[in-house]
Amino acid sequence: MTPGVRLAALGIVFSALFVILGLRLWTLQLTDVDGFRDQAARQQIDIDQTPAPRGDIVDRNGVVLAGTRPSLTLIVDRQLVTVEEERVLTQSLSAFLGVPSQDLLDRFEEEGSASRFDLKHDLTEDEAVFLVEHRNEFPGVIVESVPVRTYPLGDVAAQVVGYIGLPTADDLQREGVQAVDRIGRNGVELEYDDQLRGVPGTIKYQVDAKRHVIGLLGEEAPIPGSTIQLTLDSDLQSFVERSLSEGLVLARADSPSGRDCVPSPEDPTCPVRAVAVVQNVKDGSVLAMASVPGYDPAIFVDGLSEDEWAALSSGSVLTNFAIQGRYAPASTFKSVAYVMALEETVFPRNLSLTSEDAVAYHTDGEDDYECDGRLEFFNREGSPQFYTDWKPEGHGPIDIHDALHQSCDLYFWELALHVWQQSGTRGDSFDEDMLQQWAREFGFGSSSGIDLPNEFRGLIGDREWFTAQQNAATGRVRAEGPWSGGDLLNMVIGQGEVAVTPLQLANAYSAMLNGGTVWRPRVVDAVIDANGDVIQEIFPEALNSVDLDPRTVAALRADMRLVVNSGAGTARTAFVEFGDNLNSVGGKTGTAEIIKSSDPDKVVDTAWFVGATPMDDPEYVVTVVIERGGSGGRIAAPVARQILQYLVNGPDAVTPLAPGAASD
Repeated sequence: MTPGVRLAALGIVFSALFVILGLRLWTLQLTDVDGFRDQAARQQIDIDQTPAPRGDIVDRNGVVLAGTRPSLTLIVDRQLVTVEEERVLTQSLSAFLGVPSQDLLDRFEEEGSASRFDLKHDLTEDEAVFLVEHRNEFPGVIVESVPVRTYPLGDVAAQVVGYIGLPTADDLQREGVQAVDRIGRNGVELEYDDQLRGVPGTIKYQVDAKRHVIGLLGEEAPIPGSTIQLTLDSDLQSFVERSLSEGLVLARADSPSGRDCVPSPEDPTCPVRAVAVVQNVKDGSVLAMASVPGYDPAIFVDGLSEDEWAALSSGSVLTNFAIQGRYAPASTFKSVAYVMALEETVFPRNLSLTSEDAVAYHTDGEDDYECDGRLEFFNREGSPQFYTDWKPEGHGPIDIHDALHQSCDLYFWELALHVWQQSGTRGDSFDEDMLQQWAREFGFGSSSGIDLPNEFRGLIGDREWFTAQQNAATGRVRAEGPWSGGDLLNMVIGQGEVAVTPLQLANAYSAMLNGGTVWRPRVVDAVIDANGDVIQEIFPEALNSVDLDPRTVAALRADMRLVVNSGAGTARTAFVEFGDNLNSVGGKTGTAEIIKSSDPDKVVDTAWFVGATPMDDPEYVVTVVIERGGSGGRIAAPVARQILQYLVNGPDAVTPLAPGAASD
């Protein structure tokens, strides 16, 4: 074949190919364009996550404290709407929702581009149908059944249960947390957030080229979060909160400020709040934990305004003062010194440490201490020190048992003074910080390890701590002068460099009364999955075992019983109306000085009471503190009496509050 023929043949072939390509392009661009458009529309899919129902939080009997309900919700997905369509969309939504379109534009801007957010919960069926039928007027709008958090009992146990909110930037670093999620912000909601959140589902939408939803392709259901079962008893919790509210009213009526006072810097004498803990002595579980005033966690479900948040924050109602409050324990701390004295055979300086009576758990009166109401001594620096009992005329001849149930300050000052003056004379077993060592054995000065966030560890001061604070110029201690005997004397009666939480006090008393076992307190009993199976059971855990002589335990139980049963007991008057089984109850009062003044109308005290029952074999410990409430025996003891009545004789046997008469 000649070259000319070959070139002609190639030309024909290439010409044919170009003709075929042209015809194909004609077909694609003109003849089959509608079909390809339909195919393109059918092939576009949008996949979104659907939130998982948050797990319930229930009490020990299954009563729901935090639950979830389905809600037809209007959702805006900005990925499904163009910028040009958004202004029209906001106008349509403005007419539908009855809100200004500018407010909606601001919301869009706040949420950010490509966001997906809830705009209205609890649509009616008619509203939902209208949106679906008019989807062309509402591009980017989806109607879904969304789980919404509920709190059926309102403010009951709010500080324990906690609340939910949108995630912070740090939260978004956690695996599986999305910007639209609601996560735990406090309490059990926060501590057990991973178990409560569940696993989101997915939903596939068919969308057209303009991202308009044209159909539902399928969905994968979310897996609900686990249920958290608490150790709390909701009935008892509700009663404790009501009693605390009544106690706050009682305290205000008894204060110089009067019943209608409002706590403020301008009125520092007005009682602020009331806090209580009810704990099982035998395993550390918490049956009730309350701080009044409180709040309803439901207010956080749809978000708060800045003004609403400021109002809540100013009252500190979100704080769980049972584990975060920092209080001087006052005379309730004397029980630690009491145990120390019996275990270490440390007694006031005028009693023989070697006599039979001094180390016995009962005395015959021969070695009684004469409490005349005034203590005078010289410290190591040679400076005179003077201390006056809360009962200025004194308590007369007493032994250690009388000293506890009558709450004689002088007796316990003498104990501390003896430790201070004799420290170092008996080796390592008799250090100047003997009292602090015993306090730490019972958990004071360290976190209890409760399964709740933000617990205050407490404070047990000593020379080392004092010196460090002084060197760092923190302002928490005096600028000059070393740790002294006066500091220890303040501490032994629960003042000065000692701070506890109501839970720490309850846990320490539980250990002293149960024979020495310091439990890890807990508010959660079990984690239960969506199928109803227990996947985690929280068992009692002993943190420490204090080696206590059984006679010490028996003596403490007996002397706490005298606090409410004997004529000289500091809580006797508050328990007059107790009714049946009074002999099964014991306690200890405390009155912490907050502001001293020569003017009685300007004195500010915080009221304490620790109670327990039954004293033969204690099962429950109750701690009550009323900030700026005044006398422990007069104000806190009546509130604790009501709670103990409920525990011992049932709710129908509870008598109205009336102030007691003792001052400590």
